[in-house]
Amino acid sequence: MTTRPNLTIFRNLNLLDGTGRRPVVDAAILVEGNRIRAVGRAAEFGSVLEDASSYDCGGRTVLPGLINAHEHLTWRRGIGGFEDRVVRQPAGKLLVRGFGHALISLLEGVTTVRDVGSKEGLAIALRDAINAGQVHGPRIIAAGAPIAMTGGHGSGAVRVANGVTEVRRAAREQLKAGADLIKLMASGGFVARGVDSPTAPQFTVDEMRVAFDEAHKAGKRTTVHAHPPAAIHAAIEAGVDCIEHAGLADRETAEFLAERKILVVPTLSALRMEVERGERLGRPAWLVEMCRQSLPEQKRMFRALLEAGCMIVAGVDSLGDLQGELGHMVDEGMPVPQAIAAATLVAAQCLGVEDQVGTLETGKMADFIAVDGDPLTDIRALRKVALTVKDGVLYHPDTVRTAIGPGLMTDFR
Repeated sequence: MTTRPNLTIFRNLNLLDGTGRRPVVDAAILVEGNRIRAVGRAAEFGSVLEDASSYDCGGRTVLPGLINAHEHLTWRRGIGGFEDRVVRQPAGKLLVRGFGHALISLLEGVTTVRDVGSKEGLAIALRDAINAGQVHGPRIIAAGAPIAMTGGHGSGAVRVANGVTEVRRAAREQLKAGADLIKLMASGGFVARGVDSPTAPQFTVDEMRVAFDEAHKAGKRTTVHAHPPAAIHAAIEAGVDCIEHAGLADRETAEFLAERKILVVPTLSALRMEVERGERLGRPAWLVEMCRQSLPEQKRMFRALLEAGCMIVAGVDSLGDLQGELGHMVDEGMPVPQAIAAATLVAAQCLGVEDQVGTLETGKMADFIAVDGDPLTDIRALRKVALTVKDGVLYHPDTVRTAIGPGLMTDFR
């Protein structure tokens, strides 16, 4: 019998399909092209096994490809403060950095990335290159250049806009450039001091509302970088879909987020990595200390989000990896199944792609990973990625490593 090259059966695996159903032992996944044709117990596949090429998963656990819902592929890692590693870097160098980090994402089992900000919208170009098959990388949902006020968060790598008219124009520009979502900087952050401190709200409700209206008219989603309650409440009043960080959110704000069903991407790794590695990464001493002092508040915030029943999504920001983020979530009290969902189904819902990825079901994209061990009993098993399948293409870790320059592989992660 002739084997159909477009049909592959992944067998000898334990299945976590991401739907919440119980794990399936001795399961199989039938992939045709870039889609899942069938998934379930291997014994139920019948004669179709004879008509497909076969891949033995070695009894490993297979689950949906991970989704990193807060990333900056072209800003990632790097030495020095934000000015040195991003603002003063030429676009070409940042784009090359993005190509490398896209490959690292596959190595780590991440098949979909929501890039929430890049200088000059470089992540859009990276997305298009991957979609065109010119380079390998995860599926990218790109915000393009974030919109910020004069002197606002991310200055030097954002689209500056002030007032309702300018903000509307900026949103339209990003949409015209191909942005998949619109992001505004609604508060300061852990990059600068003064007007850009994390306690400082930025943008008015009216300014944010026009940007969100433009995005929603175009069928796109919206998000904001926001730490203090005032900025979070203003963004919700303006009609935002998601909040990034929420680092200073109190219990009342957490309950309001849950009531409004606003998704939250807390990025726990960001502060912790700055504290643990900031000195080695050449960060200013005041920044490392500010992050250190803010850690207890971040812990309180996350527990408040959990207790309020918020829809929490996993995202890394520019340091660490998704496995570390999920580990932090579990350490702070999140049940392991909820943590895995935060990087699969709930993350897919956040991106608006739950009909394509996030669970392993017939008709969805062939995006999945195989790991050694059982992540339901030990979340650290997600670090042991043995293979990544994205869009029906299989990536072995060793093969991916050879395509990544040693300068990136040895960089602080």
